[in-house]
Amino acid sequence: MKQKDWVPAPLTLLSAALIVFAFPPWDLTPLIWISLIPWFFVLDRCKSWKQTVAQAMWLGIFMSLGGFYWVAFVLQEFANLPWILAIVGLAGFSLIGQPQFLAFAVLRRFFLERTGHTGRVIPVALLSVLISLLYTGVDWVIPKLFVDTLGHSQYAQKWLRQCADLGGAPLLTFLIFWINDGLYRTLKTWKQTKGLARVVPLLGPILLGIVLGTYGVHRLQEIQGIQANPERFVQAAVIQGNIGDFDKIASERGVRGAGQKVLDTYIGLSDQALALTPKPQVLIWPETAYPSNFKHPQTADELARDQRVESFVKERKTPLLFGGYDRFNNKDHNAFFFLFPQPRSGFPDELDLRIYRKNVLLLFGEYIPGAETFSFLKEAFPQVGNFGRGVGPEVVPVTLNTSTVLNVGPIICYEALFTNYVVAAARNGSQLILNITNDSWFGARGEPELHLALTTFRSIETRLPQLRGTNTGISALVMPDGEIIEKTEKFIPTILNVKIPIMPKISTLILKWGDWFGPLALILGIAGLWGISAIRKKP
Repeated sequence: MKQKDWVPAPLTLLSAALIVFAFPPWDLTPLIWISLIPWFFVLDRCKSWKQTVAQAMWLGIFMSLGGFYWVAFVLQEFANLPWILAIVGLAGFSLIGQPQFLAFAVLRRFFLERTGHTGRVIPVALLSVLISLLYTGVDWVIPKLFVDTLGHSQYAQKWLRQCADLGGAPLLTFLIFWINDGLYRTLKTWKQTKGLARVVPLLGPILLGIVLGTYGVHRLQEIQGIQANPERFVQAAVIQGNIGDFDKIASERGVRGAGQKVLDTYIGLSDQALALTPKPQVLIWPETAYPSNFKHPQTADELARDQRVESFVKERKTPLLFGGYDRFNNKDHNAFFFLFPQPRSGFPDELDLRIYRKNVLLLFGEYIPGAETFSFLKEAFPQVGNFGRGVGPEVVPVTLNTSTVLNVGPIICYEALFTNYVVAAARNGSQLILNITNDSWFGARGEPELHLALTTFRSIETRLPQLRGTNTGISALVMPDGEIIEKTEKFIPTILNVKIPIMPKISTLILKWGDWFGPLALILGIAGLWGISAIRKKP
């Protein structure tokens, strides 16, 4: 490489741009299949470990800045930082946002130095698949805040995304990486090889692509056939109130006025929903929609709000499921309340209430690591919540009428990114993924689209419908085939009244084995490359 050790190569920047534009909100999906080729050329021209580390870090930095620029908005909006500090915070996040590139590049160089660079056909093809497995495994095992991977770029590809019920997004990541690596090796050795030998590195990934594509076509037909003939339908209305920041309203109107406005908005839209045809059997308000700790009032105003919501449910004779805050075991919890018009068993004057408390908390949003031990951390970051964790995942039975019960798997916002969490509820009998989210902190463009794209994979993996309710958008109904058939616009008060198909349980490999492909890829990649390097060292 001609540039200095720590200077980003233009081809590294190009790879980052191709990856970013392949994802929401841009959705130039075909770019993902060639996105890594420029970076591979850079890596193989690196003459030192220092250059390899630098180019891997630059790819992660550029991808984080381009794909997660809205982190600056979060820091400004949620943490109340000045814009200059928010931008500094984004720069800091970019150093750790995509750590898999650095880890992979280091391991790739380590193994390639020991396996050697050979032009023989079989070793090149074998190295390609093992290197692709290595990346997939490293990407799976290294923690990332938003749990994104290359495979998530295929959320809108109706045939290929069906393969997620086999191996989740990591299986698609493996295919994407393997095709990129095969194309790179073909281009790199084009002049030195002839005939069929030129394209041998591409034969494996192309064959896998055909197999997965064929599976996707047939699986889609099967799932759509089941979707067209469900056991029954449930009519549900999500109330998107377009209220995202209670503190801003409170600063304008005072806490009492803000609470009144929030409740007026949601109850008003709920009454409009109940006047629709078909009439919803259940109402859903999104994450943190309720403006205080429900059933733990600290003031007369908060008590009056609790009573108003209970009266609403009793008079309308309709279950109300809503996000809010709960006080439990001396901790505040981000909670999902299930309030029914039927009286609580043994307490005729109280309505039946069930509470789901969020289990998977957002780092530096809902908790600070070590804050319980080092109290000064709470003082240093007063804007960060210190929430307790629920016992989830759970399945909550929702009584729609005297004869109909719907078992739902509740998830709150960040939890929707984790395959095994949603799978656990599906194994325990969940018939619907019920996802409430607050994306209002993340700005107008970028995060809402990406968050929705990531969560669609939970429906494909479990083959369950998913109803998603958000404060400011995007609320949506995701079908078991991954299709988003209904969704709202952002920042508009909206009633999403949808008919949800409730289907018999559909078996998937993910339901049986969980998130299995990532760890298997890691084991096979490392073991295979280590084995080849050990063989080559023998005299």
